[in-house]
Amino acid sequence: MKFGSRLCTLNVGGRRFSFPAELMKRLPLSRLSRLHRCGSERELLELCDDYDRDRNEFFFDRHSEAFSFIMLYVQHGTLRFVPQMCELSFYNEMLYWGLESSDLQTCCQRHLDNRLSDCFVHFFPEEEQQGQEETQNHWMETLRRTFEEPTSSLLAQVLASVSVLFVVISIGMLCASTLPDWKAAETLDQHR
Repeated sequence: MKFGSRLCTLNVGGRRFSFPAELMKRLPLSRLSRLHRCGSERELLELCDDYDRDRNEFFFDRHSEAFSFIMLYVQHGTLRFVPQMCELSFYNEMLYWGLESSDLQTCCQRHLDNRLSDCFVHFFPEEEQQGQEETQNHWMETLRRTFEEPTSSLLAQVLASVSVLFVVISIGMLCASTLPDWKAAETLDQHR
């Protein structure tokens, strides 16, 4: 498609970002650079969610605040995480727009690397050592989950329910022991 020198508008998550169409090909964001090189509306719609030819507006159903931070990176050359946004979500936005973790400032890049390694360990556990140690670790983890996470298994739910039942019975017995009728019966038992 020919953009000419018209003003381009990116509508990201309902927020509009306008700039000259010529700037699109100079942006380091590969999605926007590819958008500028599109030859047909079909190719455009492969890169964006919708396109309004009359207003030269491209629609993206993405996180607008994350994109505003990415646009600040384009303008000023420094990229940091969006406050109060999950680092992994922001990283997902970066990948969508064609940025890499190396584009982040060093402090944010270290934070992202730590977060990714935590998730990697959580979702893709490495093969554990063979033998008795593996079995022991497995049983210790199962036992820990059973007692600390009531939703981890049926046994954990039963154990939590029984525990709560004992607490309720103990509270009931403690309250009942303060009633005068129980005290009188207790003193009679002591005198026999």
